[in-house]
Amino acid sequence: MATSEATKRAINNYKKNNPIQQTYWDRKSQARGFINVNLKKSTKLAKAINENRPQYIKDLKELHSDIEQRLKDLQQ
Repeated sequence: MATSEATKRAINNYKKNNPIQQTYWDRKSQARGFINVNLKKSTKLAKAINENRPQYIKDLKELHSDIEQRLKDLQQ
C-alpha cells in the first residue's frame, strides 16, 4: 500500500517537531537492525556478519550483558 503525500508530510512534520523522540526511535531501530539482521540477504551488514560469525555472537552476548546491567541500574 502506497503512502499518501499527506501522510508523508504529516510524518515529516512530526519528525521535525519532535527531534528528541525521533532520535530515540532512530537509535532503537539501529540497535534492532543490528540484532535482527536477515543473514540470508545480500547486504553489507549480513556479509560482514557471515564472514565473522564468531565475533557477531560475541558482540551479541556482550550487548546482552550490557542490557542486563542497564536494567539492573535503572531498577535501583
